[in-house]
Amino acid sequence: MRCLHIIWLALMLNACVAPLLLMSPQGQLMWALLKPLVGLNPNDVGLFEQPLIKDRMKALLGDNYETTVSLLKTADKIQQEGPLFYMVSTYTPVPEMAEKAGFVWNSETNQMAVMLLTGGSPKIISEQFTDQAEKLVPSWPKELADYTDPQKLQQKAIDAGTEKLQEQIPAAAPLKAVATGDVKATHEAVLEQAVSEVAAPAAVKEVKPVQ
Repeated sequence: MRCLHIIWLALMLNACVAPLLLMSPQGQLMWALLKPLVGLNPNDVGLFEQPLIKDRMKALLGDNYETTVSLLKTADKIQQEGPLFYMVSTYTPVPEMAEKAGFVWNSETNQMAVMLLTGGSPKIISEQFTDQAEKLVPSWPKELADYTDPQKLQQKAIDAGTEKLQEQIPAAAPLKAVATGDVKATHEAVLEQAVSEVAAPAAVKEVKPVQ
C-alpha cells in the first residue's frame, strides 16, 4: 500500500514538473514567481515592483506603461485559468486615458500581453519573439475574451448606451419597452411616469395683497 502511495506521489510530481521543464529559463522564473501568488492581491505582494515583471512590462508598453500599471493596481487578485496567469482592473483612476486594463502571461508560450479598453474599443499590446516564424496571437481568459469579440463588444456598447440614456431621460424606460416589444413593461412604465407627474407637488406662487 505504501509503495502505491509513493508511485502515485511520483506521478503527481512528474505531472507538475514536466510542463515546467519544457519552459525557457525566463518562463521557469515567471512560473516560479506567479504560481505561489495566485489568489493574492498584486499590490500586497509588490508584484509590479518585481524586476521580472516591471522590466518586461516597460519594454512591452513604452508610453502606455504608467497608465496600464495605474489601472492594474486596482486589481484585487492574481488569477489563473489553465496556462494563463492574469489580472483585471476593477475600476479606472484615469478615465480620460483608459476604462479598463487586463494583463495576461501565457505559461505555454512565455508571452506577456496587455489589453487596454478605451472608448469601448480594445487596444492589444503583446510580446513578439524574434525566433518565431509567425505572429503569436495572445490568448485571453474568459473574463477578457468578450472584449476581443466584435459582436459581444458591440452589444456591450449598446447596453451601456441604453443604460446611460435611461439615467439622463426618464422617458427612456417606456421607449426601451416599446422597442423590445414588452407590452406589459410599456404599460407599467407609462403608468409609473403618469403617477409620478400627478403626485409631484405644484409650485404655488404667493400673492401679496396690494397696500
